[in-house]
Amino acid sequence: MTERGYHHGDLRNALLAATKKLVRERGPRGFSVSEAARLVGVSSSAPYRHFADRDAMLAAAALTGFLELEERFSQLAVLDDLTTTAARIAREYLDFAREDPARFEVMFTHGIDKAEHDELLAQTIRIQQRLEATLRRHVPESDATHRAAELWSLAHGTAALAVGGNMQHVLPENRIGELAEQTATAWARGVLADVARDPSS
Repeated sequence: MTERGYHHGDLRNALLAATKKLVRERGPRGFSVSEAARLVGVSSSAPYRHFADRDAMLAAAALTGFLELEERFSQLAVLDDLTTTAARIAREYLDFAREDPARFEVMFTHGIDKAEHDELLAQTIRIQQRLEATLRRHVPESDATHRAAELWSLAHGTAALAVGGNMQHVLPENRIGELAEQTATAWARGVLADVARDPSS
């Protein structure tokens, strides 16, 4: 495939697909911009029309992942109780990570400062805000931000361990989803107990 075959915008998407492929094969720091260009079939200078450097390519690929994660969360049914809601979110997050580990890895690539990539930062904030809005049905307004961060951290921890293949000593592969749900459920019960003790918190 030659550079001549691309319309404006198509090259960008092709480079993002190449980035994810190279991350899958070599990790987020194991390739260069020129290798991505070679995989797509364009000159080594062509990617710089769209991306300043490899970090910009990784940030753009991460943004795509966070957009897809928001779409997944938007499709979750509204539930009446916190325990079921938390379990559903944790399981969905785990499933999302396991479906495409390269996408998940690039979303949280070490060394990519989201503050330097406005769109990426804004999208991660939207994910946080979506979680906060969901939890406000169950916790005081003043507590929603902190509780959403807690739930995200719990879900991410299980997902990262599973994607990294670091759960074999704990559970067989087909039971990791249960662990994600049980961990989130235990967290939710603790939150509800805190609210019951101090409804004004």
